[in-house]
Amino acid sequence: MLGDIHAERKNANSNTRIQFKQSIKNKAYIDHLYFLFKNYCGSAPKTNSSFDSRPNKNKIYSSIKFWSLSLPCFNKFRILFYNSEGIKILPLNIANLLTARSLAYWIMDDGYKFKNGFYLCTESFSLNENEILKNLFKEKFNLDCGIHKHTNGYRLYIFSSSKDDLLKLVKPYLISHFYYKFEIENS
Repeated sequence: MLGDIHAERKNANSNTRIQFKQSIKNKAYIDHLYFLFKNYCGSAPKTNSSFDSRPNKNKIYSSIKFWSLSLPCFNKFRILFYNSEGIKILPLNIANLLTARSLAYWIMDDGYKFKNGFYLCTESFSLNENEILKNLFKEKFNLDCGIHKHTNGYRLYIFSSSKDDLLKLVKPYLISHFYYKFEIENS
C-alpha cells in the first residue's frame, strides 16, 4: 500500500477493492502479484495503452493492471492508508507494518536506483510523514536516508552508504525481474 497500489471504496457502505497497476515492462511483477491475489480477483490482468499528448511526451504508454474483488477483508487497508478525503497517508502503526518483505515489495513497486543511492517515490506523503519514514528506516533497518524535494513533493533517498545493507535486507524477497534496480545479474 505504500507504493502504487490503490485501495478504492465507492462509499462507506461498500467494500474495498485493490488495484495493482504497472508499466507493461513490469508484466512479470504484475503476474507475480496476480499469482498471490488471484483467489481474491474476478479476472486476470489486462493491458491498456494511452497516448500522452503533452508536448514533452508525445508517446503511447502501455500498462497492465488487475483489480481485486470488493471484499470486506480489504476495508482495513483503506482505513489504515487513506484519510477521510481519500488521500493516501502513512498509518500511525507503520513501525509495526514495515518489514523487510514489505520494503522489498515497496521497492519493486515504486523504487529506483539513482546514482549510487536509491529513491522511494514518497511524494504522496507529507514532509512530516517522510521524516517519520526516514527515522523508521534508521531505527528499524539501520539505513541512512535523506529527504529530497521533487516536483510533486518529497522523495525518500537511501544513501549509497546504506545501499548494500538495503540489498541484503530485501534480496530474499525480490523477484529476479527487479535485480536491475541493484545492478545484480539475473541468472
